[in-house]
Amino acid sequence: MAHIRSQIRHAVVELIKGSSLVGSRVEPSRARPLRRGEQTSAFVYTPAEQSEDLDTEGTQGRTIRVKIDTVTKGEEDARQDDLDDFAVFIEKAFANDPLLGGLASASQYRSTDFAANTEGEKTFQVMSFTYEIAVLTRNSDPETTL
Repeated sequence: MAHIRSQIRHAVVELIKGSSLVGSRVEPSRARPLRRGEQTSAFVYTPAEQSEDLDTEGTQGRTIRVKIDTVTKGEEDARQDDLDDFAVFIEKAFANDPLLGGLASASQYRSTDFAANTEGEKTFQVMSFTYEIAVLTRNSDPETTL
């Protein structure tokens, strides 16, 4: 089995596959620039985690921050609507499975940020979603949720 962060990343990858914008191009890694000819893709990673001991038996409450970076190329006006459509897809996916198949005790949408770079052949845009995922584990077993 893998650390709970890895399990969460992979669960989110599977959760958000299938949209008309990214299809199956969802990876459990940090965002990277798209190469020439590559299509819009999403990248899922866990940039931070906080934990606290909840009792003397070793139960830990973990809050895992999950980022979903969607990277696309194209004119900003046209791509903004595509990115917003994907945002609807992501939010509905989390609403339909907020516990990520039983891995989490809760998930909460936190923010969406946008960035664009107009240097180069085409406008390069990134939409970054942030969710916080609450998980209970034992401090002696960070692979298994309670």
